[in-house]
Amino acid sequence: MTFLGPLVLAAYLVLYAFAHAIPPLPHNPGVGQSPLQQKPECSLDKWLEKEQEIAIDNLLANIAPGGRNVLDAAPGSVIASPSRKHPNYYYQWVRDAAITTSTLVDLYADDPFVNLSSNVVAILDAYASLQYKLQHTSNPSGTFSDLSGLGEPKFEADGSAFVGSWGRPQRDGPALRAVTLMEYLRAYNASNPSLWTSDDSENWFTPFYHPSLPANSIIKADLEYVSHFWNRTGFDLWEEVEGLHFFTAMVQLRALREGVDLALAFHDDGAAEWYRSQADALENFLPAFWDPSKGHLIETLDSSRSGLDCGLLLGSLHGSPALNTTAASLNPLYPPHSDEILVSLLALVRDQHVRFPINSASPSASPELTRPLKGVGLGRYPEDVYDGYGTKPAGGNPWFLCTSSAAEVLYRVSTHLQDSAQLSVTSRGMPFWEALLADVELEPGRVYTPQDRVFKAALERLRVVGDEFLDVVRRHTDGEGRLSEQFDRVTGFEKGARDLTWSYGAFLQAVRARDRVV
Repeated sequence: MTFLGPLVLAAYLVLYAFAHAIPPLPHNPGVGQSPLQQKPECSLDKWLEKEQEIAIDNLLANIAPGGRNVLDAAPGSVIASPSRKHPNYYYQWVRDAAITTSTLVDLYADDPFVNLSSNVVAILDAYASLQYKLQHTSNPSGTFSDLSGLGEPKFEADGSAFVGSWGRPQRDGPALRAVTLMEYLRAYNASNPSLWTSDDSENWFTPFYHPSLPANSIIKADLEYVSHFWNRTGFDLWEEVEGLHFFTAMVQLRALREGVDLALAFHDDGAAEWYRSQADALENFLPAFWDPSKGHLIETLDSSRSGLDCGLLLGSLHGSPALNTTAASLNPLYPPHSDEILVSLLALVRDQHVRFPINSASPSASPELTRPLKGVGLGRYPEDVYDGYGTKPAGGNPWFLCTSSAAEVLYRVSTHLQDSAQLSVTSRGMPFWEALLADVELEPGRVYTPQDRVFKAALERLRVVGDEFLDVVRRHTDGEGRLSEQFDRVTGFEKGARDLTWSYGAFLQAVRARDRVV
């Protein structure tokens, strides 16, 4: 299945071009019935189909050019949210923008010919042009001359530097931006293969990558930054803790591995060898994030926190190749189907289930919910005290993007089982599979095949629990299908920045992974 289906997507994007000036609908999260009292009006499948259109509409509304919420933003800007106060998220974070743009690249890759008739390519080209400008904009993190300025986490919507106090540098942005643009190059080349050999190819590719012009090449500049700064500390993806982080390391490793292939494609052999050597060193370092005493990965080394963190899931998802990439050289160390990610997901789900009252007050509460692994609302990490507006001792809330990402992990595990035609139950992964298949007897060390009952049960249960996570999203989405940053830990109503761009992107990626399973 395609993302929305070629005809639906084409019709939608044409209509969007004419509708971008329509003002946003009112957002009243505190009006109407509590999410606990609401009854689904349709099946999950029907709701997902409708919500995809809403999510794409609201995601594009936050991107210039064309977005109705960003009429004063520089072309290519991807704002985190249209909220300008309480809280003010009207900025373009390098990380968030790259992840959101990657979602658009996936739209394009799924059906490039449909999207060529839309404004998606125009957005992608504008994004690339703006990133070149941002790379060369001096900021509090530094300048372009020594590449230190590439660690700046966010910019104003008009493309100027943000000069306020902030957690900087953040070293995941350059890696994610490089990955997104490399995805775009691959997708574009797939539908325009003659471009690589045409006389105009150098002019087209130079802004992205050029062997001898790193100063004028967006991807190569980012790869140089990653390869020289990956072992330096920086702030985490939640912009709160300085150190060395799993999420950052995972996306950096992916950027370097894909950078090797890109450098070789452009006969930049010296750079390819350098990126490979640094990728090898980073891959050897990554196992430091496994804590055998806790039985799960930790997000930040030498931190006072438990280490459980939604960033572990996000690091695996964004540190793994795109769903349409099969190159063996791009295999990550901790993909979604790895034992380490699965047991970390289980530990996070168990913590969040008892931490947030809303997770124990489901309208579908039944003995079935005593299962060790089920879909719940996931927050960022157990020690979180940010409630969307400020800090409170009571703690944080579930986040839409984390809840959707858990679903995506499970769907991608299902796809991996289908593709590999085997399920290997190891001692490390045993806790996850025992929780998922609580009513099935498992043999540690055994490899199950599609003919085995256990294999079939695993596929079914992965889909069921993935759907449970998306059903949590459904229950806490407002009547207009809009996704803010969080939903309240007690009441279930939406909180924090409204129409969070990453919330929509994470939801769309989860549904895209679900479609692959179907």
